[in-house]
Formats: sequence, C-alpha cells, structure tokens
Amino acid sequence: MQVKPTHLLSGVVRHFLVIESDTQSAMRIFSDGNTGVVFNYGDPLFYQNETHSAPAPLPASFLYGQLDTYRNVWVEGKIRLLIAVLFPFGATALFKIPAPELRNQIVGCVDCFGTNVEWISDQIAASPAIHDKIRLAEHFLLTHLQNPGQNNALVTNAIDIIHSQNGLISVAQLTRLTGAAERQLQRKFEEQIGISPKRYAGITRMQYALRMLRKRSSCLSLAGIACEVGFFDQAHLIREMKNLSGLTPGQYLSPQNVLAANLIRLVH
Repeated sequence: MQVKPTHLLSGVVRHFLVIESDTQSAMRIFSDGNTGVVFNYGDPLFYQNETHSAPAPLPASFLYGQLDTYRNVWVEGKIRLLIAVLFPFGATALFKIPAPELRNQIVGCVDCFGTNVEWISDQIAASPAIHDKIRLAEHFLLTHLQNPGQNNALVTNAIDIIHSQNGLISVAQLTRLTGAAERQLQRKFEEQIGISPKRYAGITRMQYALRMLRKRSSCLSLAGIACEVGFFDQAHLIREMKNLSGLTPGQYLSPQNVLAANLIRLVH
C-alpha cells in the first residue's frame, strides 16, 4: 500500500510504503534509484552484509542509500514494514549526510540521531492504525527537515528529464537539455545522489522495463519489451536485469513474489 506524504514533506518523500505479510521468507532488495527510511514494527530483520557470511541483525529503524547491487534480507516471523521512500536526494536533504557516504550503506537511525529515535520506533510499533504510524514517521522526518528548498536545481531538473524519458537518454543528451557541462552534472549527481547520471538513468530504464513486465499483456513479448526499453535484444534485457536484481524475468514475476517494485520474496 502506498500513501502520499504530507505536503510539508512532498519535496523529499515520494510516498510511504506499507508492507505486511505473515509468510516467513527471505527477501531481496535492489536499487530503484531512491533512498529511504525503514521502520520495522514486525519481527526482527536480518541481512547479509559485505564482511560476514552470517546474517547480521537490522535495527528497528534505519536509513539506506543508493545500492550498487542487490541485498538479501531475512525475517523469521511476520513482515511489518513502514518505508518512507525518499527522492534520490532525500536522505542528504533530510539528514545532511553526504550521499557518497550513504552509498551501499544501511545506517541505524539511533546511530545518527541518538536513542530518542527509539521512542518513535516504539510508538510506531504500538500504534494499531496505519495512518497513526505514518503520522509518527512524518513527525520524525519533519523534525530533521531543514531548508528543503536548497536542493540543487540542476540535479532536480536532470532527474525529472530522466524520468520523463523512462531512462532512455544519454548523458550527452542530458547535458544539452539541462545546459550543464558533463563534468558539472557528474559532480552534482555524485554529491547529492551518490551515483552518476548514467547509472541513475540505467536504473530508471530497468525499473521501466520491470513495470512493463508486471503489466505485460499477451500481445507484448519479452523481446518486445526489450526493444521498447532500448535493449538490443531479449538477452541483453535479461543480463541487465540479473546484474541489478540477481533475478530472471520469470523469477521476478513468480506469483506472490513482488512485495514492492524493488523488494521481492525469494522462493527456494
């Protein structure tokens, strides 16, 4: 379920996403170009980090930056997640954390803001109604929102252009449309988003392909989707999808697998 944020947060929060499931499972998260803050009001989550083979516990509330690769997450019980899906520059705008420092990182809110954030997590878990949970999350985010209008206009404009073209745009075309030099555009993206404009456009294009897959009708083949989103052929689409998510189109579309556009239940 998606819920729009209060207008006071509309410049940094795309939407709130509520995910609830009673099925014990492993999940896979991969990049959709956004950052986010997660409040877990269900059973504990674990994930596979880079340095340990054993699953590491995730905090009750955490923020995540841009992902270069997919991550697996486990829960041994009920899934109960409230996610504030931020714009690509949202984490930097809200929390004043440089985007490069958040790249491929999962950071506990307590580590950033102290133990007072535990009160919000406890209140979200205790509130029976979804709208009350969202109100509490909004209050937490608003307390950290400072000067939202200071987001770089160049990056915001470039992101809008990339989405209007579903990622089917080159950096050269982007520089012509924004009037910026390629080096300037690259530097601003790295500073505020944590990845290059080329990488962001590629993620946007793949998310467009995934939307087409979810809505695929009998008259549109996988090869047709590949052509529509600018891949040379079906094999290139499958390869790029596996690079991003580690999944084939068939695995992605398995019944009951899709919890969110970039969060998939893994079925062994």
